[in-house]
Amino acid sequence: MTKKNEKKKDLKKLIIFIVILVIVIILFIILRVLFSKEKTQDMSVQEISKEITEKENDAILEKLYKMDEQQRMTYYCAQFFKLIDTKHYEETYNLLYDEYKEKYFPTLSSFKKYVNDYFPEDVAIECTNMERLGDIYVLWVDVKDAINGSIGHNFSMYVIIQENDYNDYVLSFSRNSAVDSLEME
Repeated sequence: MTKKNEKKKDLKKLIIFIVILVIVIILFIILRVLFSKEKTQDMSVQEISKEITEKENDAILEKLYKMDEQQRMTYYCAQFFKLIDTKHYEETYNLLYDEYKEKYFPTLSSFKKYVNDYFPEDVAIECTNMERLGDIYVLWVDVKDAINGSIGHNFSMYVIIQENDYNDYVLSFSRNSAVDSLEME
């Protein structure tokens, strides 16, 4: 009977080992499935975000295709000042013409300091005139302090826009207009 008991003990040990092995394999499979779902979800979020951005860009382009030159230039100018107003300095800085940027604002921080020193806290603009000179456009823009009105820092400036393609443009502006008008106050 001892051999029979030993066989039963060995069989129990084998069954326990097999059950443990099956449990470990099942856990491994579950963990693998969970991690692969997370990666898939992450990729899905990235893909969805990219798709949304592409649709927004397509909608903007479609809108721009329907505009005439003056409307497009006014739109670009308004976008520039909207970025300033919402404190998206890096995006705004990236719109500046390279040579202009190098000469007047060699760093993002120098541009940010200029905007904070000379532009009203809440910017409102009015484009009063536009001329085309070859492949560049010059807009006369009145910059107004939307909060303080006529007692705020208001000034006029030129905004020069070069359109490379629809929604692909660079610009510069008469930097001293804001400085000179503040010194005269």
